[in-house]
Amino acid sequence: MAKRGTRGAYRKEDRIALPGELQRELVEKAAASCGNCQELAKRLNIPKSSVHYYLIGRLTMPVSILEHMLAAASDEHLERRVRELGATKDRLWAVEHAKAVFIDKCRDSVRLPSRQDLRENDNLRRDAAAIVSYLLTEGSVWMQKQRCGEHAANVTFAEHETDLYNHFGSLCKRVFRYNIGPPQKPGNSARAIRGFIYSRFVVESLINLGVPVGDKASMESHLPDWVMDSDDRATWIAALQPIFDGEGCISISLGYGLHGFSVAQSRHTDIDFIILPPEPTSRLSTRCMTLGELRKRHVHGIPVLDYCSMTARSGILDDSAILLRRLGLQPRVAVSSLYLKDDGFWSCNWRILFRRSDMRRILHYGLVTQDLKRYGLALFCD
Repeated sequence: MAKRGTRGAYRKEDRIALPGELQRELVEKAAASCGNCQELAKRLNIPKSSVHYYLIGRLTMPVSILEHMLAAASDEHLERRVRELGATKDRLWAVEHAKAVFIDKCRDSVRLPSRQDLRENDNLRRDAAAIVSYLLTEGSVWMQKQRCGEHAANVTFAEHETDLYNHFGSLCKRVFRYNIGPPQKPGNSARAIRGFIYSRFVVESLINLGVPVGDKASMESHLPDWVMDSDDRATWIAALQPIFDGEGCISISLGYGLHGFSVAQSRHTDIDFIILPPEPTSRLSTRCMTLGELRKRHVHGIPVLDYCSMTARSGILDDSAILLRRLGLQPRVAVSSLYLKDDGFWSCNWRILFRRSDMRRILHYGLVTQDLKRYGLALFCD
C-alpha cells in the first residue's frame, strides 16, 4: 500500500476510468465482502470519503486501489468486464480531473446569474445593478493569481459607512449566495473598512456583467449595457443609488451655509506637471487647479477643459446623467478641478451638478439613503 502521506482519492498514480454503473457494482461487492464501506476503507487504508466518491462515480480509481477492490470482490465475471471496459488515465489527467471536481463543487456553492436571468428576473437585475455600481465607484477587480488567471474583488468604504457595507453584503447574498464576511481594516491604518470577494466564479460573473478589471481611474468605465438598455425605472434607480451614496457630497460655503449637492469622480490624465505646471499663486494648493484657473490654461494649444473632455471623461458620470434625465432631472456633468498626484500626473475631477429643483426628486426616488445626506438634501427642499 502507499504511504499515508499520499493515500486516498488524490494519490499520484495512473487511474482507471470505468462506466459509472460498473464502478458502483465493483465498490458494492468489495464493500459487501468486508462488511460495509467503512470496513473497506480501513482494509484499503484510505479515507471513508474516498470510498464514497468511488461509489457515486465522482472520482476514478487509482490502479492500486482498483486491484485491491477486484481482489476483495473476488468475482471473475466482474473482473473480466473491468479489464475490458476500463480506460487507463495518466497522472496528469488525474490531477486535472480532481481539480475539475473541486471547481464544480465550489461553483455549485454559489449562484452565477447570466444576463438572460437578469432580463427575466426584475429583482435579481436590480440587485445586480447595485452590486456593479458599488464596485464601479467603491471597489475594484484585480488579478489575484497570475499563473491561474484568478481574479478577486474588493470594496472599500469610509469607516462610518457601515450601512453601505452591510447593504453591499446583503446584495451579494441575494444575487450570488456569497457571504463577504465582516468588514476588515486596511493594513495602512486608514480610516476605512473593506470587504473582499475571493470566489473566482463570482468575480468572473461580475466581469461578464460589466465590471472592468484594473484601476478604474485609468480607464473609461461605463455602466453595463443591460442597465442602460433597460426600460425599468427601478433598475436605473438601483444602479444610481450606490453612486449617489458613495460619491455624493453636500457642499457648504463659508458665510452662506449649504451650497449644493453634487456627485464626484476622478479620472487619470496623461498631462504631467511639465506640460501643465502648477499655479504658484493658487489660493488652495499648488497641487490643485480650480475651475477658474483651468479656464485660462492650455495643453498642446488646446484649452485644458476641452482636452480633458476629449481624453479623460468620466463614463460612469456620463451614463448616470443619461439615467437621471430619463427620471426627469436636469444634471450637468463638468470638470471641477485638476489635482497633481504623487507620480507627477494630473488627475481630473468630474462632478454632476444639480439644480435646486432636482433635490426633491433625488429624495423622492431614494437615490440617497444615508441619513446625514438625506437631511442635508431635505434642507434644500424647505
